[in-house]
Amino acid sequence: MRRLTAILLVFGLACVSLSSMSFAAGEDWQNLFDGKTLNGWIQRGGKANYAVEDAMIVGTTVLKTPNSFLCTEKMYTDFVLELEFLVEPDMNSGIQIRSHSWKHYKNSTVHGYQVEIDPGTGPYKGDPKNLLANGQAAPETAPRSWSGGIYDESRRGWLSNLTKDPPARAAFKQNQWNHYRIEAIGDRMRTWVNGVPAADLKDDITSTGFIALQVHGSEQAGKKIKWRNIRIQDLTGKNRKDPLKALIVDGQNNHDWKSTTPVLKSLLEETGLFTVDVATSPAKKQPMDSFKPDFAKYDVIVANYTGDEWPKETQDGLVKYMSSGGGLVIFHAADNAFPKWKEWNEMIAVGGWGGRNEKSGPKIRYRDGKVVMDHSPGRGGSHGPQHDFQIITRDRHHAITAGLPEKWMHTKDELYSELRGPAKNVQVLATAYADPAQKGTGEHEPMLFTVRYGKGRVFHTALGHAAEQLRCIGFIVTFQRGTEWAATGQVTQIEVPEDFPTADKVSLRSTVSVDYNAIEEYDFGKSRRALAAIEEEIRNLRPSVFPQVEERLLKALELPKTTFAGKQFICRMLRRVGSAQSVPALSKLLADEKLSHMARFALQHMPAPEAGAALRKALPELEGSLKIGVIGSIGQRGDRPAVPELAKLVTAGNKEIARAAIGALGRIGGPQAANMLAGAKVPAELTNARDDAHLMCADSMLAEGQNGEAAAIYRKMISADNSTWVRIAAYKGFVQAEKDEAVPVVLTLLSDKDLDLQRAAGKFMTEMPGTAVTKALAEQLENLGADAQIVLLSALEARGDKTAAPIVAKAAASDNGPVRLAAIEALAVLGDAANVELLATASAAGDETGRGAMDSLNRLSGDGVAKALTAVAKSSAEPPVRVNAIQTLINRRETEAVPALFDLAKDRNVDVRQAAYKALGALSGQEELAKIVSTLLTADGDADRAAIERAMIATVTRLEKPDAAGVIAGLDKAGDDAKGHLLAVLPHLGGEKALGAVRSQLSSSEDSVQQAAIRALADWPDSTPLAQLLEIAKTSSDSTRHVLALRGYIKLLALPANRNAARSVELLVDAMNAAKRTDEKKAVLGALVKYPCEQALELAETSKKDAALSAEAELATKKIKEAMLSKSLKAKASRNSDYAHQALDGDQASRWDTGRAMKPGDWFELDLGVESTLKGLILDTTNSSNDYPRGYEVYVSFDGGSWGKPIATGKGTKPITEIKFAKPVQTRCVKIIQTGSSDSWNWSIHELTVDL
Repeated sequence: MRRLTAILLVFGLACVSLSSMSFAAGEDWQNLFDGKTLNGWIQRGGKANYAVEDAMIVGTTVLKTPNSFLCTEKMYTDFVLELEFLVEPDMNSGIQIRSHSWKHYKNSTVHGYQVEIDPGTGPYKGDPKNLLANGQAAPETAPRSWSGGIYDESRRGWLSNLTKDPPARAAFKQNQWNHYRIEAIGDRMRTWVNGVPAADLKDDITSTGFIALQVHGSEQAGKKIKWRNIRIQDLTGKNRKDPLKALIVDGQNNHDWKSTTPVLKSLLEETGLFTVDVATSPAKKQPMDSFKPDFAKYDVIVANYTGDEWPKETQDGLVKYMSSGGGLVIFHAADNAFPKWKEWNEMIAVGGWGGRNEKSGPKIRYRDGKVVMDHSPGRGGSHGPQHDFQIITRDRHHAITAGLPEKWMHTKDELYSELRGPAKNVQVLATAYADPAQKGTGEHEPMLFTVRYGKGRVFHTALGHAAEQLRCIGFIVTFQRGTEWAATGQVTQIEVPEDFPTADKVSLRSTVSVDYNAIEEYDFGKSRRALAAIEEEIRNLRPSVFPQVEERLLKALELPKTTFAGKQFICRMLRRVGSAQSVPALSKLLADEKLSHMARFALQHMPAPEAGAALRKALPELEGSLKIGVIGSIGQRGDRPAVPELAKLVTAGNKEIARAAIGALGRIGGPQAANMLAGAKVPAELTNARDDAHLMCADSMLAEGQNGEAAAIYRKMISADNSTWVRIAAYKGFVQAEKDEAVPVVLTLLSDKDLDLQRAAGKFMTEMPGTAVTKALAEQLENLGADAQIVLLSALEARGDKTAAPIVAKAAASDNGPVRLAAIEALAVLGDAANVELLATASAAGDETGRGAMDSLNRLSGDGVAKALTAVAKSSAEPPVRVNAIQTLINRRETEAVPALFDLAKDRNVDVRQAAYKALGALSGQEELAKIVSTLLTADGDADRAAIERAMIATVTRLEKPDAAGVIAGLDKAGDDAKGHLLAVLPHLGGEKALGAVRSQLSSSEDSVQQAAIRALADWPDSTPLAQLLEIAKTSSDSTRHVLALRGYIKLLALPANRNAARSVELLVDAMNAAKRTDEKKAVLGALVKYPCEQALELAETSKKDAALSAEAELATKKIKEAMLSKSLKAKASRNSDYAHQALDGDQASRWDTGRAMKPGDWFELDLGVESTLKGLILDTTNSSNDYPRGYEVYVSFDGGSWGKPIATGKGTKPITEIKFAKPVQTRCVKIIQTGSSDSWNWSIHELTVDL
């Protein structure tokens, strides 16, 4: 009995599986992959390699590249997809379905549903936990194994994992071919893994998109996944009534419904998805009893109505229709309608006017990155003057807004604000900021949103107003998408037009409804305005609309009254929208002398096979230029059935027709055309044309994989009997066809007397793949002449294959200078550590060869280069060679050479030592600093000590936080000849300890050490040593020490110290009193102008009395007065600093802002020009009312360099931020640091007011 039960169970499961997989049985399967090429696929994302091998698509991982996707060019909505794949055990992959790559979404990142390929190796310790059949958690040692689950790539993450489905997790077969079946029908997606049901997901975010094969980004290169037997049943449209039926309701409106309804109707009809009826109500205050549209007949209702109440029966009919799953679109002022009809207000979520107020419900706000319901009291509905405004897409995943830019401009329109209502079941898709400068609310108001009512769907757009606003490309796309979504719950209109509005530019159609009847009235000399409108519409049409427009054009083409000019225009338009339906009408025109060319151009670009048949049929019936034109169109189409007829024309006697036929055969290509051309005897003047066409045939055969046949043609065409350019083209094709077998042939070109052929050979050799080719080419190098060697060396360098390096290295010793240089330059790419000695030796030449060798040393790659350079530097080679090796270590930043550099710093050769010191300065770190000090202490000669000083300074300057301890310790040990060099380093270190060490040497008995100590104080990085320098200047009897100290004192006074101007002048007075010479006093006056104040002016005026100083004192007086009188405010900022002045210009309409959402650390700095007493600041951003600082700190400084601690902190809460200081402060510079953050709002300052 148990066995029977098991059999029945297995049979039952099989029946379930078969029934679940039998959808679309009997439907035609289509192959997505032809087994030979990747035609119909396009790669997006990363740079993984996709190739065709043995009727399989093979994807191979590449390092340092993101996820890669091989995507179908075609989009699919409803389908059944089956395929097989073989994946390496430790590789992740997936199948994308209904996916997209839009330039406005994450920079074209592929995103959408992914059916996971998860081989499941290694333990799974993450969350959520896998569950066993008994409901217990699976052991952590078990793999994840979610193959067949559904993941939302680059959007929401996992949607349907397999944690609760042990049979599905067990269905995947390691190291075997696995079979997937994927069904996407409506909002339901199901998967099977080797016949076992896996995911079953309902999700309506995306209904249409491409299919893609993913190669996941990997930390290992060379991992492979293979796909085969990829086939699909395309069910798109088979579950939908076609077309959809829409009803526009109008008749009353406070806007011009008579102009907007025709446009709305046209916009829906142009999609090819809708037929549209219009229900027009009785006029205002007329009986409404007869107004009873049958809503149930339609897939969607578009409300363009604001007026009298509908009859109760009509209202109930709409409620029933929506509750049962109908679709409703609210267009602009329709949300003003029926303020007292409860169900209507629930359908539209929010509306305006009609007495709506807080009792009607809340307002919808978008604040700090989320939707907020505002229950504050007030009326419902307002708008300022019409103006262009920016739409911000808030839900970038919804089908209506998917792929649109995050921000885009809408044309001049009413920006509806303060709409109120129940606001239930609403999803905000996009908002617009109601700028107070436009009498707006200062809030982000909802512009596009959806509402769920019962089983029904509502799309509400507040955009619109009049026909002019309906020209906005943004309105058109969202209205068409939104109406389809309301009707079906899906959006298949996924194209985003190239002219979609940008964040700062409105984009309009030239017209939104065009009159095709205008074509029949048009003639040359008349206005083209109507035709331009038609052309603009056709240029922007989606392919789905082409049939309707084609029908209109053909109707006009057949009318007797349509002029030649009109018919010419129609033919041009049919080039874009024409199909097989146009072929009969266009065929009639091929014999028309005036219209033949326009008709054939339309047929030439038409993908329908009927177009090709029509051109072939016309060929024997035409003569002269008409025949030549049709021949050209046949060639452009690549129409291979026409080859026999064209071949007859090649030898028919008419040279111009023969020339056209030859050209057409070349463009058509293939073996048949090639054979015809090969056997054709043509006049001498047609020989070049025939040869060119013959090569084109070979090229097409090569592209189709017929390498042997193509190579045979190329081999014939490389004959010396042909022209150089024919031979070059033939050689190129021959190389591509024969690959490494072509090496001997290409090498012969290097010895050809024709320089053009030699150059071409170099290019061919660059493009030939494979290490075997590199080896074969390199082995011939020494057998060639000098010019040929140079060409080959350049080609080997471009190939980048290091296997050629030994042979190239031999050429670097050539007696021929240009050959030697070419080899040395090639080693930059091909060489490695083994070539260092050779290149270093060559670098000492001092000529072009030497410079090339240095460049190659700098560019060498591979392990051990630094070690080899160090060995050369330490060798017994000539000093210039060793010096260049050391310089290369610097250029390459080879820090591993530092230990050897200390040895080289003791070398007997002075040039080597100097190079080593320089390298130590460039490459050493903190840990080597003490050792450099020791090197200084043992060095002989001032030149060495000076070089070591430079090395120490270079080292400490590079370090983020250098430690002075090693230098201070060295100072204690150093002799007098070394102390000056150590003292010169200490200012670059700074700090109390270093300063103490400098001061300790001021009492040295050695004059040179004392002077070095004073120089160190004068070079100090802050003003700490000021008093000591002044004291030395005042008391020293030694003129040198006096001068050094006074100059240092004046220099340090200019450093930031947060000292007011009056105090700085006091210190300069001290300097003036200490000055003994005229030039010293002039230096004081030169520094005085930096501190404009009364005290500075007094010192300058007093100095005029000294005749030796009068000119400088007069100039200082003038500059100080100018600065005190101007008191000009200056500003700068962390972002958009060029616009900082707009916060000070007295114009509320202008502003400074951060240019993006405010973040902590943004700052704005104000320079008052002269010192002033401040009581506070006012930051006014009324015109951008949400852009106030969420937090702030205020700092002050006398010099704009030293800021200290904040004198005020706080938070902004409203458009005007008043900052009052605890007590008045004397300052010149003010810095405001913004400390808060916002997801949505910039920090702006329209006007900054200083409270003095």
